[in-house]
Amino acid sequence: MRKWLLLVVMFTTTASFAQVKAKKVVTTVIQTSAVCDMCENLIVNKTLAYEKGVKYAEMEVASGALTIRYRRDKTSLDHLRRVISELGYSADSVKADSLAYENLHFCCKAPHD
Repeated sequence: MRKWLLLVVMFTTTASFAQVKAKKVVTTVIQTSAVCDMCENLIVNKTLAYEKGVKYAEMEVASGALTIRYRRDKTSLDHLRRVISELGYSADSVKADSLAYENLHFCCKAPHD
């Protein structure tokens, strides 16, 4: 009986560790085509602030580098790149959506391929 109880406790402990590992928060940097404070406001404050799983987002406007901390069990890096692309900005290798790019304010339009 004790061996069976020990086995159940070990299995439960292992399962709980696996769940904690799956909820790990990841920090990454995405290179965007953002060029001004309006771009930063749109990406960080009006979009990523409301995106499920995103814990923190900050942009360095001068370089266009966007630092994001997110829960990988709630969202993915590919999804976040796609969200940025749909706003009209390139995100790493994901090109900006052309229609969204055309609707950006004139100062936010950086040359793109």
